[in-house]
Formats: sequence, C-alpha cells, structure tokens
Amino acid sequence: MLFSSYIFIFAFLPVVFCVYFILNHKEFYRSSIVWLTFASLFFYSYWNIIYLPLLLLSISFNYIISGFILKAQSKESNLHLHNAGGGGVKPFFSNKVLLCIALIFNLLLLCFFKYMDFFINSTNLIFHSHFDLLHIALPLGISFFTITQIAFLIDCFNGIVKERNPINYALFVTFFPHLIAGPILHHKEMMPQFADTNNKILNYKNLALGLFLFAIGLFKKVVIADSFAKWANAGFSAVENGEILNIFSSWVTSLSYTFQLYFDFSGYCDMAVGLGLMFNIKLPINFNSPYKALNITDFWRRWHITLGRFLKAYLYIPLGGNQNNAYKQSKNYTLLNKILTLRNLFIVAFISGVWHGAGFGFIIWGTLHGLAMLTHRIYMYVLEPFNDKYVNKLEVKHSFRETRFYKILCWFITFNFINITWVFFRAENVEGALNLLKGMFGVVWVELPTKWYMASSALHDIQGHDKTLVFLLLGFLICLCCRNSMQILERFDKRIYLFSFFASLMFACAMFYLLVAESLPEFIYFNF
Repeated sequence: MLFSSYIFIFAFLPVVFCVYFILNHKEFYRSSIVWLTFASLFFYSYWNIIYLPLLLLSISFNYIISGFILKAQSKESNLHLHNAGGGGVKPFFSNKVLLCIALIFNLLLLCFFKYMDFFINSTNLIFHSHFDLLHIALPLGISFFTITQIAFLIDCFNGIVKERNPINYALFVTFFPHLIAGPILHHKEMMPQFADTNNKILNYKNLALGLFLFAIGLFKKVVIADSFAKWANAGFSAVENGEILNIFSSWVTSLSYTFQLYFDFSGYCDMAVGLGLMFNIKLPINFNSPYKALNITDFWRRWHITLGRFLKAYLYIPLGGNQNNAYKQSKNYTLLNKILTLRNLFIVAFISGVWHGAGFGFIIWGTLHGLAMLTHRIYMYVLEPFNDKYVNKLEVKHSFRETRFYKILCWFITFNFINITWVFFRAENVEGALNLLKGMFGVVWVELPTKWYMASSALHDIQGHDKTLVFLLLGFLICLCCRNSMQILERFDKRIYLFSFFASLMFACAMFYLLVAESLPEFIYFNF
C-alpha cells in the first residue's frame, strides 16, 4: 500500500501505532517488536504476496550465514591465539569464504530479478539471437533490502556487529517506513533503537514532529509531484513514440520530470522519517536540498545520502578512496593517487546508475555522472597549485570563487547538467531520450513565446497550460529559496502552533487532491 493512500493513513497506520504502544505500555516489549515486524511484512505483502517468501528467504539466509561468519571468525581468532601451543579448531569454511558465498547469493538474487531480462535483450541485440524474455516482475524493495543486508554481512566479517537478535534483525530489514524505497539503514544506528526500552514509551513530541513531517511529505507527493507527473508523462510518452517536440515543450517536459522526481523522492523521505519518529525511531536523513548544489560532488552529498554513504563505505574506500595507500611507496604516488581516485569516483558513479535500474538509459546516466565527477575533480586538481601559490599565501578572502557570480554560474551549470541527464534516467528507451534532447536543443525550433497566452498554447503537445508555467516557477522557488523539511523541523519548538496550522492545511489539501484524483501514482523510487 502507498503512504499516500486512504487505507494506509486511516487504517493501517492507526492500528499498527495503537497496538504497538499498547503492548509496550503493558511491558510486552518483545511482543511489540514481533507485532511491528508482522505489520511490516503485511505492508510488504499487500502489494503482492507472491514475493513475501523471497523476502523471508533473503532475511533467513543472511541471518543464518552471518552467524556462521561470526563463528568462523571466532574460531580463526582462537586458532591464532593457540597456534604456538598447537591448540584451536580450524573452521570448515573460513569467514572470507562464507562472506563470498553470501555476497554471491545476494547479488545473484538481485541480478536475476532486476537484470535478467536486460541481459537477455542485450544478448539478442548484440548477437542477433532470439532468446525469449522471462518477463520477470521486479519484487518491491529488492535493491534496498539486499544492500542493507550486504552491509550487515560485511560488518560481521569486519567484526563490527555487536548484536544479532533475530527479531530485531528482521525488523531492521523490514521496518515498513524504509522497506520499499529507503533510506538504506545501517545496523549500528538501528538495532540499538529497537532494543532501547526508552523508545517504547509514547513520546508526544516525536509524534507531533512525525505527523508534521508526514504532512509535508504527503503534500509534496500528492499536490506537487503528481501535478508535474502529468506533463512529464505526456511529454516522455510522445518522444518515446517517435515524436520530436518543439523546444518549449521539450524543456518543460524535462523540467517537469526534474521537479517531479525531486518532490516525489523528497516527499517519500519526509514521510519515511516522519513515520519512524512516530514510533520513536530516528531514520537517517536521505535528502538535503540537492538542487542547491554548486557542483556534481555536492549534489551527491545531498541526493540519496544513504546510498552515497553505502557506496562510499563498501565500494569507494575499499577501492582505495582518495588515498590509495597500497601505492604509498611508489615514486609517482601523487600522480598515481590522483589517477586512481578518478577511477574510483567513476566506478562508484557508474555502479550507482546500474543499481537504479536495468537499461541502457541508466548505464548512460551513470556514465555521464561518472564523467562529471571526473571533470569536477580534475578541475579541483588544476586549481590546487593556484590556491597554494596565490590564494592561501596571500590570504585572499574574496577570491573569484567566492563571488556571487561564480556561485550562480556553478549552480547554473550543475542544475542544467542534472536536468539533462535525468532525461536518460526517465526515458523508457534511448531513442526517446535522444528525441527529447533534439527538441530541447533546437532540432524542431520555434520562436520562444513572448506573451503568456502564446507560452501556454505552445505546450498543447504535453497537455500543458498556464498552470504548468506557474508550477515550474514555484518549483524553482521552493527548491532554491525555501528551507528544507529538516531545517524547518529544527525550528518546530519555537513556532509549534504556526507550523502545526500549516501542516494541517497541507494535509487537508493533500486529502482533497487524493479525493479527486483519478488514480494514485506510486513513488518513483518504488521501481528501483
């Protein structure tokens, strides 16, 4: 069920919330965790119960093998301690072998459901073969619960895991606010919260904050994101069917999707954090005004923060990060380190693209972001000697890079790059993406409208009208000029009545939109 559906808001959430805190009030703490786990599994199976066994298999396998990894690690440690005296028992499988088995299992499971049809289709295209597609439906949340457990297994291998309570582990993986589309959780920040008895007491402040965030997220999704979706879907549908739009409609299409994705994902993140707070569980922040970024690196520090954290900890740093200490003794370490850092950045960006989905569009999107990361890092390398020679030594406080013009230029380049690359991210096929780009860059040129009524009439291809342009303007203003939800949350105590009033207003507005909506669109990240 969707967070924005009536059945979730007025049935599932109140029942789960009330039963959970009633059990805790009676000091049935273990039962309350079991109840929340059961509710999360019900939430997952409500979409399609056929994939519940897959989720349970994944949880069971990873929990069991994590125990084997820890036991093997313990035996290997004892073997080293008793090695001099000939004592100790050697494990049948080393913890490294067990980790490899676990990683292969998880990655094969993910690849089969997410990428198998893409591999078959690519093979047919390259070798002119005629293998039938399997038409496998992607299980909801498989990318998220898979990498969450991969991180847990690696931390078991590294000796970081301190707790393996099976019920807490199951809830850590399945907790319904994050299960379908993140944030990607880390056991170190979540397992202690599930075990802490202080979190079992109903906290009215957390409940108020949670409801406030949930209302903001619901408004972003239902009122803003779904409004942009109409024009984005119409435009992309046209170009995917071979049509090339005029330049005005093309840019409105791309910007509509850019803002749809922003408010859709931002809304989901707000709702997820808000739901967690209602249960006294603090989920990690996953979204921090990414369209305010002044460079591509800054963008990835703000967009899908927990995915970036995972890739940094479990891919970028193991590859060498920006230190590459394995080559520290090399005579040309400085140059080699820079080259390897560029390689590591590109690999991480590329993997991020492939993780989001199976298709050439995602590969192109990841590749373009990888190249942008390289370009920005090379630019910083070029500036280093200049900074060392002039700026730092002369203590220049107002260099060109600190001027408003430079920052606006950086934002303009970054935002437009992001907007253009989202075209490949969204389009169902590469041909559709190229058709939209042809329209955006003037293959089908029309004079830019100079009057308002002319502007709206130029959008008839994508079902646009005057309100479309107003929404685009509001999208820019909200993204660039307003505080984000977490910044507003910090001021909640000072203006509790004002914020509560606006939250109630946004909730009522969202409910009205839901009432008149013809359908209830899913969150975009549910597809990843």
